[in-house]
Amino acid sequence: MSQTKLQSQEVAIAKPSTNIYTFLTNLNNFQKLMPSEVSDWNSTETECTFTLKGMPSIGFMIIEQTPFTNIVYKGLGKLPAAVFLKVAISADGAEQCKAQLFLEADLNPMLKMMVEKPLTKFLDVLAHNLTKMEL
Repeated sequence: MSQTKLQSQEVAIAKPSTNIYTFLTNLNNFQKLMPSEVSDWNSTETECTFTLKGMPSIGFMIIEQTPFTNIVYKGLGKLPAAVFLKVAISADGAEQCKAQLFLEADLNPMLKMMVEKPLTKFLDVLAHNLTKMEL
């Protein structure tokens, strides 16, 4: 097993960092960011579960928050390893910010080859959809 680190593109968002942070710390809002391939969505403010086409049911729960700059979610479900989704938010003036998503997991080389591209695409979709949110 080796530590796999994937990241989305950094995106510019025309909203204050406080709005983005507040939106992302309520996992009920995550459904609005998900790609169309997501089904079986269930959520509370602190946890969510869903199915991505071709993958087992997965989910996330908030385990760490630093107001307006960082949020860490831990993967839930039958995952082959511990998975962490991290969101870094940085203010870029009073009315806009930048955000980037990171996924970290201990994956064996074969599994890494299989999931690296779809998971990176998934992170990019989440980041891109964050730029379109009406907050």
